[in-house]
Amino acid sequence: MDFTKEVAKESGIDMDDEELYAVGNMINEIKLERELEEKDKALEEKDKALEEKDKALEKKDKIIKQLKEQIKSK
Repeated sequence: MDFTKEVAKESGIDMDDEELYAVGNMINEIKLERELEEKDKALEEKDKALEEKDKALEKKDKIIKQLKEQIKSK
């Protein structure tokens, strides 16, 4: 760690600023991960809703098909 401090001092790098920058990046990463998780949940909910609608449409299609067959047989 002393070597890192020496190199940083010689390079004119303020380690406190660099550490704060790194902490800021970690916080931003956590925020972005949370946003992604929320968007994933929202997409999953929309997918479920679409699946339910698809099932309802399939049932209606079957009913329509049956009714058409009944009309043809008369």
